[in-house]
Amino acid sequence: MGEVYRAQDTDPKREVAIKVLAEQFTQDTERLARFQRKAQVLASLNYPNIAEIHNFEPSDGVGRG
Repeated sequence: MGEVYRAQDTDPKREVAIKVLAEQFTQDTERLARFQRKAQVLASLNYPNIAEIHNFEPSDGVGRG
């Protein structure tokens, strides 16, 4: 459903993962809503060793319904 990239956040310095919804799904409102719901659920968790969401936003049209 998406592609995950390893990246380096510069402030604060930390390793992060960036997940991007696959382009073929960016116009599919159902998949876009599912992608956003997954991010919201993950963002609501607060437990050691579980990923946390730092940001959720469209970029260059990707992620826009």
